[in-house]
Amino acid sequence: MEVFTEDSVLLIDGSYGEGGGQLLRTALSLSAILQIPFKIINIRAKRPKPGLQPQHLACVMALKELTSAETKGDELHSQELIFIPKKKPEKRPYHFDIGTAGSTSLLFQTLFYPLALSKGGDLTLIGGTHVPYSPPFHYLQYVYLPLVSLFGFKAKLYLEKAGFYPKGGGRIKAQIESASNFSLPLFERGFNPEKIFIISLISEDLPSHILERQAKSAYKLLSEEGFSCEILYERVKSVSSGTMLFIYALDQNKCAGFTSLGKKGLPAEEVGKRCAKELLSFLKSKAQFEEHLGDQLLLPVSLVLEYMRRGSFFYEVSKITGHLITQAFLIPQFLPKIKIRVSGNLGEKGEVYLERT
Repeated sequence: MEVFTEDSVLLIDGSYGEGGGQLLRTALSLSAILQIPFKIINIRAKRPKPGLQPQHLACVMALKELTSAETKGDELHSQELIFIPKKKPEKRPYHFDIGTAGSTSLLFQTLFYPLALSKGGDLTLIGGTHVPYSPPFHYLQYVYLPLVSLFGFKAKLYLEKAGFYPKGGGRIKAQIESASNFSLPLFERGFNPEKIFIISLISEDLPSHILERQAKSAYKLLSEEGFSCEILYERVKSVSSGTMLFIYALDQNKCAGFTSLGKKGLPAEEVGKRCAKELLSFLKSKAQFEEHLGDQLLLPVSLVLEYMRRGSFFYEVSKITGHLITQAFLIPQFLPKIKIRVSGNLGEKGEVYLERT
């Protein structure tokens, strides 16, 4: 392995901010896009099980394959990693199996921009598709991809098999297009839902009444607040039992999504109520984007600003999160001409301003 001096390798402290896997994933994406080598220390230092867990290692190994990278520390539980990309990703089919119920959505997001900013590519990802602490497949399909497509990043997603905790085993496929026609869309202030959809989903081995109970409890709560909703039911194949209630709302070119996963001991009615309450809380904030999009928008916006070599972008977020603060810290390490300012207090409504100087 080549010896790099500290001046030639970007050093990242993985304990910054929320100190989780997001720092690693974003660093891997930007390294692959910009061909910048980096070393990250204190990986996931603030988590109960620090270091690389299977789903994080899957991201490392996937980007290693895409870029023919030289690496050191790419092993389970490692808290340090050196990653030296050697080439841009090629357009071809890729197949990655996390081996656990680790999130295929987070793996997809890690690979999405490096492939989109090359020539595109096809992905088959195996693992969890509807699991805690990550966006479910439906969030990617109905909220994330429609929104980032407005900036010029496009892909088609297919759910072949659902994967719930603990066994995972879900399978998604993605066709990622080469990014083009970069733009910075205009978004009106606030969020006034024109359409609200409730998707109630269960694995095929569970009784149908769960579908109806979790959907109707969400529908009732939203109806009482004066909102009309459309209910969609889905039964999916899975090696583990699981349920999900997903609500997404549309307002012109904006969208928002909220998820509640079922678990043993949690009544189906409570699954629906929790999800509906999240939507209502967001609408009460009168922000443009919900907290998850608040941090997920930073990377595509920064990349568009960098490739356009000019411009600025502003948006309101319903809640400033540790993930948002972490992304705002990390991105300029790779893109020093991108300036990001977050205004507001952690856990409260805030504003985000990006500019390329």
